[in-house]
Amino acid sequence: MIGPHPQVKNFLFANGFSGHGLQQAPAVGKALAELIVHGGYRTVDCSAFGYSRVAEGRAFRELNVI
Repeated sequence: MIGPHPQVKNFLFANGFSGHGLQQAPAVGKALAELIVHGGYRTVDCSAFGYSRVAEGRAFRELNVI
């Protein structure tokens, strides 16, 4: 999960990484920094990984698993 919690103000998720977390952490950090500073994602759109998608039960199909 990445992004703001819908009910807790100033609470941002950046968790749920697998073994690829070390590779993904810089991009997630940049995305969350943009969210904090600019109020939205600018270069890395992490909206697909937001809390609302999980809460609504919308699946995310991963097409790049090897």
